[in-house]
Amino acid sequence: MLSAELGYAVLEAAPDAIIVIDAAGLIQFANSRVCVLFGHSRETLIGREVETLLPERFRRQHSAHRANYARTSRVRPMGSGLDLVARRSDGSEFPVEISLSPIPSGREVLVAAAIRDVTDHKQADAALRRARAEADQANQAKSRFLAMASHDLRQPLQSLALLNGSLRRLVHDDRALDALEQQSTAIETMSRLLNSLLDISKLESGAVQPHLTDFSLSALFADLLAEFREVARDRGLTLVLKANGARARSDAALVGQILRNLIGNALKYTRHGEVQVLARHEHDMICIDVHDTGIGIPPDQLNLISTSSTRLEWRPFRMARATAMDSGSASCGGWRDCSMRRSRWTRPRDRERLSRS
Repeated sequence: MLSAELGYAVLEAAPDAIIVIDAAGLIQFANSRVCVLFGHSRETLIGREVETLLPERFRRQHSAHRANYARTSRVRPMGSGLDLVARRSDGSEFPVEISLSPIPSGREVLVAAAIRDVTDHKQADAALRRARAEADQANQAKSRFLAMASHDLRQPLQSLALLNGSLRRLVHDDRALDALEQQSTAIETMSRLLNSLLDISKLESGAVQPHLTDFSLSALFADLLAEFREVARDRGLTLVLKANGARARSDAALVGQILRNLIGNALKYTRHGEVQVLARHEHDMICIDVHDTGIGIPPDQLNLISTSSTRLEWRPFRMARATAMDSGSASCGGWRDCSMRRSRWTRPRDRERLSRS
């Protein structure tokens, strides 16, 4: 058993303000923290009603709550879910959290109340809410900017597409027609990238939700191969896409955009060898790996790959691997819910490869 002196010392050393009141609501004990928090001396508090520590507008209501607690006394927080306010001796008010605990004492049941000033916590919450509101406003402004920019950029692209169509009708040389066909493909790719800017902003703002459907990866991979085959051939690379008969449940358009970003980036930074896109089953999920034999990412910069608008310099080749729209790592950050598997980066023994699953 603790001695009375030790018990008193423990209450005095408590970090919270602690008061003990009797059945009549009179303060029988107050530790030194009460005096610091409320600005009352211990002598002026002992024997006074506990409502002294409340704003006047709450005192009558509190008396009824106190009587109700006396009938069903148990350890619990006071006013759970409510914003509680206390009053200092100078009349100023501050937010508090209060825990109640009954103390049997003969025929009478006393109540101990631990009172904590939560001003700092409330201020931090308010600052967080302000920051969130400012971030939301900034995000909306960014979305409006992207919408206007995409609209302005679409017009010259449409003009290019019309000009390309006119040239294809006028030109009959096979080599020229082949070049115009590649130009048309490039224009379509640029148009998709502009659309993806809007998709990203809409996803971030919650305006667009992923549309989940069951689809065949074979069809998606066939479209990707047709889109990137000429690019790979011009760079002297081998492009391999194997769906292995896999079917997935996800947003086919968004998954396709992620893969376009990854394949485009792999082709851009691979000088020799091949780029492979392989689908495989792993438990109840479909995993898509994008491998390349390119320059890779330095080990000391792997932590930056998901940072928006960051370029990682690879000095031996004086080249960079983009991690914004180019690589898809940042752009697909908003699409995690619709992608089929989380990212993983690996490094084989013979060369550093980029693996996206």
